[in-house]
Amino acid sequence: MIEPLHDAHTRVVAGPRQWFAGSRPGTVLPTPESTARIDKAITANLGPGVTWRTWAQGRLAYADLPGRIGYFRVTQFSRYTKKGDYAGDVAELDRALNSVFTKARTQGPAALRGLIIDVRLNGGGADPLGLRIASRLTDHPYLAYSKQARNNPQDPGKFTTPQPIQVRPHRGPVYTGPIAVLTGLLTFSAGETFTQSLTGRSPAPTRIGENTQGVFSDILDRTLPNGWSFGLPNEEFLTADGHTFDGAGIPPAVPTPVFTDKELSTRRDSALTRAKELLADSTHGTAGDGG
Repeated sequence: MIEPLHDAHTRVVAGPRQWFAGSRPGTVLPTPESTARIDKAITANLGPGVTWRTWAQGRLAYADLPGRIGYFRVTQFSRYTKKGDYAGDVAELDRALNSVFTKARTQGPAALRGLIIDVRLNGGGADPLGLRIASRLTDHPYLAYSKQARNNPQDPGKFTTPQPIQVRPHRGPVYTGPIAVLTGLLTFSAGETFTQSLTGRSPAPTRIGENTQGVFSDILDRTLPNGWSFGLPNEEFLTADGHTFDGAGIPPAVPTPVFTDKELSTRRDSALTRAKELLADSTHGTAGDGG
């Protein structure tokens, strides 16, 4: 019934193991086997002898790469602890961010020259957690996005007044240098709102990879007369000029293959390699603009 919508924020649920959720055509959801192949390809391209540290049950990872470039990977914006509560997620995220964005990495002669943020394998979660990361990446407030919701059943063009959502700088060390954001078709939901929240940053990040999935809205749940439930998106996340990326997803400024079978078979990672090249060039003023 909802498959033709091609929207990952649509679902019909008849029971714990009886449900269907949509997705964009061409989406192949990750499996333990494909995830293991992805991890091997990323590890092979981080650099000789580079290892990463993890937090949040492996959902957050960081590595220092050669040339004073940081690599920060976020695979989810939820379930950072076994308890799975939001307060625990916030505490665990802050613990990781305090370990990553130290004074040594953000200030002085040994500070990072560039930062890669990888959300290519991000299943979404809580949008405010993405804003907490964005707050470590700026020294001044700016508009992340505005949210509006449909509010007239007879007129699908009617919305609530857009609610502006701000990124506010963290009261502590923040990184303000060049950023490359890696995205792809498996960047879902909160992974996309986080990516969108960085577009107003200065300097603007350079997006590398492929279009994101194209689902931003919270899911509006309703119960059907037979006891089943369904969910549909009823919101739009707007840029400063009123644009929304629903459906098409956020496009990259630098298109590259992302986790294709050809890449994984040879342990290549074109997006990560390109990000390292651009950030190395950025110290000489030649990095691309995120657009």
